[in-house]
Amino acid sequence: MGRWRDGTPLVLSPEKPDPELAEDQQRTNDFDYGTMDPYGYACPLGSHVRRMNPRDTAHNMNRRKMIRRGGTYGPFLPEDKPDDGIERGIAAFIGCASLVRQFEFAMNVWANDANFHELGNERDPIFGTQDGTFDMTIPKRPIKMKIRGLPSFTTVRGGAYFFLPGIKAMRYLTSLSNGR
Repeated sequence: MGRWRDGTPLVLSPEKPDPELAEDQQRTNDFDYGTMDPYGYACPLGSHVRRMNPRDTAHNMNRRKMIRRGGTYGPFLPEDKPDDGIERGIAAFIGCASLVRQFEFAMNVWANDANFHELGNERDPIFGTQDGTFDMTIPKRPIKMKIRGLPSFTTVRGGAYFFLPGIKAMRYLTSLSNGR
């Protein structure tokens, strides 16, 4: 997805996890793609993380920023163990000011535009709409690899939009006396 399991960004440590770097929240988020990894050799251009937060490689990025956090559910399944049939997954929590300009744009353009970053026939490999006809390019040097006919890896169980009052509304609510 763009990071090692410990949170180390591939852009900053493409060969292996770096526990010291992973502990430093400032450093793990202080990077860009355009100057540090313009061709996607460390983190592929079409990867989930680059699509959902293209940083300095997208136009009008300040209009698109969202607060995103994932929360896992279900017990951890070690990599060397077979699937035990217990349901597990990730719930995504996203805060934004404009559903259309931010969340819907990210889903429709960044996740599902097959030509994102001029890739040609790719969608977000994690939660883009996959039907077995899209690809994933991994531009590692010296040999580029293209995975053809990427299957769907996720199942959407549900979704909802929740509206929270803005700062002005919160100030108004706190100004009311108990008698009103």
